[in-house]
Formats: sequence, structure tokens, C-alpha cells
Amino acid sequence: MAINLRSPIFTGYTILTDGYTIYKIYIYFLTAPSEPQYTIRKNYNANFNAGKIEISELVRDYLDITFGNDYISQCRKVKVEYEKYNSSGVLSDSGTILNDVFAFDSYSYFEETDFDVDDSPIMISNRKIFALADNLVRIPINTESSPTVVFLKDGKIISTKKYTPATFTIGRIQYATIGGELDSDNYIERILSQGGTYEETKCIKDFFDEFEIGEVDEVRVFSDTIPLETIKIKTLEECKYEPKKVTFINKFGALQDMYFFKKAVEKMTVKKETYKSNILDSNYSYSRSNHVKRNFNVIGNESVTLSSGYLSEEYNEVFKQLLLSEKVWLTNLTDTEEQILPINVKTSNITYKTSLNDKLVEYTFDFDKSFDTINNIR
Repeated sequence: MAINLRSPIFTGYTILTDGYTIYKIYIYFLTAPSEPQYTIRKNYNANFNAGKIEISELVRDYLDITFGNDYISQCRKVKVEYEKYNSSGVLSDSGTILNDVFAFDSYSYFEETDFDVDDSPIMISNRKIFALADNLVRIPINTESSPTVVFLKDGKIISTKKYTPATFTIGRIQYATIGGELDSDNYIERILSQGGTYEETKCIKDFFDEFEIGEVDEVRVFSDTIPLETIKIKTLEECKYEPKKVTFINKFGALQDMYFFKKAVEKMTVKKETYKSNILDSNYSYSRSNHVKRNFNVIGNESVTLSSGYLSEEYNEVFKQLLLSEKVWLTNLTDTEEQILPINVKTSNITYKTSLNDKLVEYTFDFDKSFDTINNIR
């Protein structure tokens, strides 16, 4: 069992007799602290039977997912203790309701009454991934069921990785890649991330034209308790546009990558205030080069419009979760560094496309960069 922090979870007891219950909520990474983060008292009586508490929002106060191209597990563990008292204030019972339960920044849909992150080791909904050539494919894996991940190309096993359940939060989610736990997407990014300089030569260009880094077409995930699941990998090359990688927190509370393969359009809007200035000097003359109408508090905000290219209708769910995500990032690769920029999804509606109705499935999304163009962080 795991806790979905973006959906409500109720815990505790309801008792028909007069009295109250004290709940102690512990939130931690490895072992419970000596003192709880929250202590809550719930009163009840025979005419008003109310004793349970909702804890997801309280726990979520202690989970703020960040991303700097470091794909690491970000979740929390929760413990809830209780003490029951009668109407005279005498302790009648005590114990633990939840103990060492993992909590993710995940959620369930209204129609799902039994959604549990721990039910599947694969922490993405789609079973087909459109990947960019010469870039890593990352699949977030829940280690609860001790899964084995196998990468294949043309039916041949390229690499295999078995995961063991983690007792601490930093290891609960693992990001499986063909090359192990790598952060950088490709060879060039790995050079830049380590402080190096990349200079393209004819030999290097010929090498990348002939060989692809981390090429796979199928991923199989299974365990002793979970049936085999298969993810198909479709590798795409784009020679006209520069694909953009967007990373977001998905329904399972894990970081998920997706590429927008086609046209990208960047824009900027500016907000400003104006006032009329007195430019007369002490001799009642003025310079014609001085501004009479002056701007101040000028703030620029940039946005980008990205096109996905043609994908399968299975990506309808991916785009749905992208719209519902509270944190999204855009990866830019410059000549000297790899930039991870926070963005906000500006698009607020989506019409799901299907191959039957629309023939081809393609989406265009608008994103606002989550900062002002001029650095004004104080």
C-alpha cells in the first residue's frame, strides 16, 4: 500500500461513545523521528460520530519535488499512531494505524476506487514510448515488487537490471536506462555536464551517423508477483527541427520525459508602467534627448509553443497527465551547458484525438517560462 498525496486518504477510527482520539503523524525519509510533525485531536460523541482524519495534504507539505536533470526518487514515508480516550480523559487504547508507508506525489482518477502506486512496477501509463534517436530512454520503476527490467533490440537482450525493494525513500523509485542510472541524455550532454567542451569533427559526426547510443525497441518488466509487461520503443529521428525534451511529474508521482519533435515557437510579452517626467532644468530649459514619457517596472515574460509530431493515440493519457501536472521542466542544450528551465503549462484544455477520428494524432501545447526574463530574484 502507498499513499497518493494529491488524492485524499482518510485514516483513523470512529467510535460511538463519548471521548476523543489523539493522532500523531510522522513524516520521514528512513526512520520515524522521535517527535511527530503533527499532533491532532478529534472529538466525538454518541450523536456525532466523527473520528477519522485526512492526512494527504499534511504529508504533502513535506514533499516538494525538484529537478535538475538528476533523476532521483522523491517521496516520503509516513507513520500514524493513535491514542483513544474516554469522556473522562482516561486512555482506553493505543497503537499504530500506518507504519512505514510510502507516500508519493501521485493521484487517482474519480473513477478509480482502488488505485495504488505499488500495484505496478512501471510508473508510467503508456506502453509505447516515442524516443529521440541517440538519447536515453528512462522508465521510472517502483522497486516494491523486486522487478527485473530487460532491454531488447531486435529480440536480442541488450541489458538486464534487477531491483530490490528500498527501505528508504531515495531508492524507492529507480529510473531504468539501458546504460544504468545515467542522468545525461546523450554523449554530448555528458561531456558538457562534466565541464568539458564538445567540438564536432568529421570522425565524430560520421560515428553518430552510423551508430545510435542506447538504441532499444522493447522493454520487458516482470517479477515473481507481477505479470510480465512489455513497453514498445519507437525511435524517431528529426533532421529539420530541434526536438525539445519536457519532463513532468506524472500520475504516479514520478518524473516522466517526453519529446516534442516538431516546430517550436518562442515569444515574449512585456508589461510596464509609464509616467510623465519633468525635464526642465533650473534655467527653465530642457534637453530634447531626455525622456518625457518614461517607462518603469518593465517585466518581460517568455513563452514557447511546442508541437509533438505524430504519435499514437496511447499518448492521449500522457498529455492528460502533463496538463494535470503541477511541475514541468524544459531541457535546453547550449554550447556550454545543459539548462533545466521551469515552465508552466499554459494550455488549459485538450480534445483527445484518435486514429479513427483524426487519422493522425498530433498536439500543440503552449508553455510559459516560470520566471521573469530580467533576473529579479532577491
